[in-house]
Amino acid sequence: MKEYRRRYREKHGIKEHPNRLKKIAAVVIGVCIAASGSFFAAQSKAAAMVTLEGKPVTEMTEEDVREYLDQREGDLQKKSVHLTADDVDETLPLSKVDAHFDRQRINDALFLVGRTGSPVKRISDVISILRFGRDVPLSIAVDEEKLASYISDMHDQYDQEPRNAHARPDGSGVRIEKERNQITIDSDALQSAVLDELGDGKTDTVDVPVTARKEAQIKEKDLKSIDTVLSYYTTHFDGKNDNRDANIRIAQNALNDTLVPAGKDCSFNKTVGKRTREKGYKDAPVYFDNKVVLDAGGGVCQVSTTLFNAALRAGMIIASRSPHYAPAGYVPVGMDATVADDSLDFAFTNPFTRPVYIYTEMGDASVTVYILGNHADTCNVTFTTVSQKTLPHRVIRRHDDKVTEDKRDQEGYDGHDITIRRTVNYTDGDHYTDTIVSHYDPNSEIILTPGDSSEEVVQTTNLDGEQPQDAMINAPHDPTKIPEPAAPDTGTDDGGDSGDSDSGAADDE
Repeated sequence: MKEYRRRYREKHGIKEHPNRLKKIAAVVIGVCIAASGSFFAAQSKAAAMVTLEGKPVTEMTEEDVREYLDQREGDLQKKSVHLTADDVDETLPLSKVDAHFDRQRINDALFLVGRTGSPVKRISDVISILRFGRDVPLSIAVDEEKLASYISDMHDQYDQEPRNAHARPDGSGVRIEKERNQITIDSDALQSAVLDELGDGKTDTVDVPVTARKEAQIKEKDLKSIDTVLSYYTTHFDGKNDNRDANIRIAQNALNDTLVPAGKDCSFNKTVGKRTREKGYKDAPVYFDNKVVLDAGGGVCQVSTTLFNAALRAGMIIASRSPHYAPAGYVPVGMDATVADDSLDFAFTNPFTRPVYIYTEMGDASVTVYILGNHADTCNVTFTTVSQKTLPHRVIRRHDDKVTEDKRDQEGYDGHDITIRRTVNYTDGDHYTDTIVSHYDPNSEIILTPGDSSEEVVQTTNLDGEQPQDAMINAPHDPTKIPEPAAPDTGTDDGGDSGDSDSGAADDE
C-alpha cells in the first residue's frame, strides 16, 4: 500500500510532506490549549459547559458548591428508593441509611475534569465537554453497614415458607388476604445496585435481584368466588383438661384454611394428619374397646364433630361418618362424628361448582368451624328426627370377696338407636335428602359387692320402646351473624368430654 501511494505521488508530481501530520497535531493541541484558557475560567472554579444537576456552575467555587449542597441536604433525608420485583415491593427511606451527598465525588467531577490524567486524557475530556457538555449528578453516599443490615432484614422477611392466600369472616361478608411467595434475594447484588443508583444521584426504582422463588399453593385468584359464610357451628368444652385442650388446638389449626375445590372431597384424616406425639399431641381420654384410656390425640373428635355439623348446614354431601361408641356430650345425640388414625374418617364432598373454604377459631372453652363459599350456594337445611330408641343398660352386682363394701367398678349408661333426616334446599331449586343413622351400645354398670364370687343382674333402666327426641337441641346457626360465646350445655354429663368412642379402635374423642 505504501509503494502504491509512492508511485501515485510520483506519477502526479505530488511532493511528500513528512511533518504534515505532526503540524496538524500541533495545531489541534494548540487550539485545545488556547481553548482551555476559556474552558477553565479560573483554577478554583468549575470548568465551562459543566452543569450540576442541570444548573450552570461555571462561576461556582468549591465553597459555592458546598453551600449549595448544604441547602439540598435536608431534602435528601425525605427521599426514598423503591425496591421492587415480582412479589417484592419495599420502600427504603434514605434517612434509615444516613444518606448524604458524596461531596468528594461531586467536587472531583466539577473541578478536576480536564485537569487530571495523561495529556491525551485531559485533551479528550476537554473535547468531549466542548462538544457535548457534561452534567454532574448529585451523587449520594450512605452508611453501607446500615444498608447491609436493612437488606439482610428484607432478605429474612421474604425468604420464609410460602403463606397461602386465606379467607376470613368479616361482618356479613368475607375478607380475602393475598398469598405470599417465598423469595430469595441476592443481598450482595441488591446492595451494589442500590449504591450504583444512589451514586448516579437517582432515587427512583431499583430492580431486586431474585435467586429463587417458591410459590404458595393457594392464591388470591383461587378464592375470588368466596364472598360469604355458608354456615358455622360451635361446640364447647369445660377447659379443665389442658392436654385435651392442646389436642383440640393442634387439630383445628391443621384443619384451618383448607380449600375444597368444586366437586372434590375433604377428608378429615388426610387434612389433619395422624395424631402423634411428634406433632405435639398429648395423652388425653379416648375410647378403646369400650373403655376409656389415655392416648395421644384425645379430644380431636370434637373438632371432626364440629366440622361435621358445619358441613351439614352448608349443604355438603357426607361421604364418610361414624358415630362414637357412646354419645358425645358436646352435641345432641346422633350428631357426632368420630375419627381414628388409619381407620375411622369423616369426609364430605363439595357439591357446588365453586370452591368452599374451611376456617376455624378456638376460644378458651369452645371451637368453631366456618364453611365459607359463594352467596349463590347458600341453602336452607332442616333436620327431622325420624326415630330414636333408648337401649337400657343393665346394672350388674358382682360379688367379690376382696371388697368390704359396695364399690362401682364400671359406669353404666343407656344406648341409643337414632335416625335423623336432613333436607337441603338449594337456591337453584334443587333439593337433597339424606339420613344420619347412629347406634350407641348401652354400657352395663358394674357394682362390686362383698361375698363369694358370683354375678347377678339386679335391674335394668326399663326404658323400652320409641323415645322421640328433637335431635336439634342446638338450634341451627344464622349464617349471617357472627357466633357469640355461649356457656356449655350442662344438661348432659359427658364425663369431662371423654364420652367419645368407637368399638375396636382408639378414637380421638
